[in-house]
Amino acid sequence: MNEKLSFSEIKEDVKNVITRNESGMTMNQIAEELSLSLDYIETILTCAQGFMEDDMEAVAHLVEMSL
Repeated sequence: MNEKLSFSEIKEDVKNVITRNESGMTMNQIAEELSLSLDYIETILTCAQGFMEDDMEAVAHLVEMSL
C-alpha cells in the first residue's frame, strides 16, 4: 500500500479482514468487498496467525510495522 494509514485505520482493517476470513470468505472476496489489496490482506492474515486469542490491537501493531 502506498498511502500511509493511521493506526486506527489499520486496526479497523484487521478487524474486518479477520472477521470475514473466519466466516469463510476467500482473500479475493475480502479484497473485493473491502477494496483492499491482496498483499495487505495477506499481511494481516499472516500477522494474525501467531495469536491464539483475539488480540486485534497486537495484530494491528505488527501490520503497521510491516508496512
